[in-house]
Amino acid sequence: MSERATALSGGQQRARLRHHGEVFDLFGIFIVNLLLTVVTIGIYRFWAKTRIRRFLWSQTEFLDDRFEYTGTGKELLIGFLIVLAFLVVALGTYTAVFSLIWPDWLEDEALVGLYQTPLYLVSIPLIGIARFRARRYRLSRTLWRGIRGAQSGSSLQYGLRETAYWLLTILTFGFYLPYMQTRLISYKLNHTWFGDRRVEFDGNGDRLLGVYAICWLLTLPTLGLCWIWYRAAAIRYYASCARYADLGFEVDIDGWSLFLLVIPNWLMTSFTMGLAYPYVLIRVANFICKRFAFVGDQDFALVAQSLKPRPTTGEGLAEAFDVGDF
Repeated sequence: MSERATALSGGQQRARLRHHGEVFDLFGIFIVNLLLTVVTIGIYRFWAKTRIRRFLWSQTEFLDDRFEYTGTGKELLIGFLIVLAFLVVALGTYTAVFSLIWPDWLEDEALVGLYQTPLYLVSIPLIGIARFRARRYRLSRTLWRGIRGAQSGSSLQYGLRETAYWLLTILTFGFYLPYMQTRLISYKLNHTWFGDRRVEFDGNGDRLLGVYAICWLLTLPTLGLCWIWYRAAAIRYYASCARYADLGFEVDIDGWSLFLLVIPNWLMTSFTMGLAYPYVLIRVANFICKRFAFVGDQDFALVAQSLKPRPTTGEGLAEAFDVGDF
């Protein structure tokens, strides 16, 4: 039995992730990345992101085998250039047409607002599409025991759903937010695969509405810190509603433990002007591995390779909108 797997009643197993990464090693990668990004006027950032991912993935272990990240900086760069070219052409065309209709629009504040409004409206679904496509890319480049992840579903549908849910959240003074978050997570997880098997999620926002209402009332008295407790409750609930084959998920997170993660990370990053970033990443990785568990008895030898199509380029849209993860 793995040192990270423990027996439960009924013969089930509880298996945890384990992270082996050291801050000193990641800090060395971070400094080299920083210097090369400056020297190349930002171009190296695609390779910098890839190096950090490869380190973090390779230092994360499950059942005595480590994860592997196979994405490349070249894929990220090509994806960004394709999206950049598309956005330049689209924005240039829109600006040219607008200028033909209103030649002096830059001198009129009302027309400037009219010009900007469609851009803001279009950016809302595009940001959702960007996040979904970035997640699809990362999963397709994540391997464990040679089996890769995948994400099916439509990025356009996800982006339109997110836009509609935000509208409902605004119209309900924020009280649709638990439903919005749960339904977006449901769409992502129910289209998430590892090998030939899919994750299943059956949560709904009803279970979180009471906690959300309490936090809504306590926002001012707690200076907004109560939302950390809401986030912890949401994470626990989402984990309890998800399954992968014969495995369930458990997350041992409460508001206080999440507070002790989030606030120090924010303070360290802010007061060191980002130099504490490697330490923050290691803290987050250790936190997740320590508190996240797979519960059940799944024979991973029965999991076949995913046949889902893989994206050929990286997270171009996420890079353009600066909404991608590390």
